[in-house]
Amino acid sequence: MSYGQPGYAAPEVPPPAYRRWGIAASIGGVLFNLILGLPTALIARRYSKKVPELWARGDVQAAISASRKARSWLIASIVLDVLGLIVTVVVFAAASTSPGDFSHPSAVAASIKTQLQQRISNSSSQYYEPGVTVTSVVCTSSGATTDHCIDTFSNGQTGTETAVISRHGASYSTR
Repeated sequence: MSYGQPGYAAPEVPPPAYRRWGIAASIGGVLFNLILGLPTALIARRYSKKVPELWARGDVQAAISASRKARSWLIASIVLDVLGLIVTVVVFAAASTSPGDFSHPSAVAASIKTQLQQRISNSSSQYYEPGVTVTSVVCTSSGATTDHCIDTFSNGQTGTETAVISRHGASYSTR
């Protein structure tokens, strides 16, 4: 059914105002795309509010035009909300990736350095002098699942260890 075709009588039913769709688009805009999705949803709601007012005044063509504009703005809002949802999922997926990806020697080195420094600062062990810090840990790949690491301390001492990578880089153990 087409509204406002020349030669046809005015329709008896007002054009759709898309109020529910506008509410859904506004909620989606708030959740996923405040910058672009919400403003377009609000513009659509403005046009959707005009539809019944214009229809009640008898301005059929203006009511039809407002309905079409509301639909167009809602389509734009939904598209922008979906893009915002995709970006949100990608950002959360990237943020939730475990820092335990030890498939690269640099990640193993950083983890070992942190563990060593915590061990030094949390214990009054006989193995470490007071005030000693870890200055560097350098790991190099020495096989598909092993890294050879050299630890350097502020007192000039060095240590070596082998990191065995397991579960496809999800964890490691040292020997």
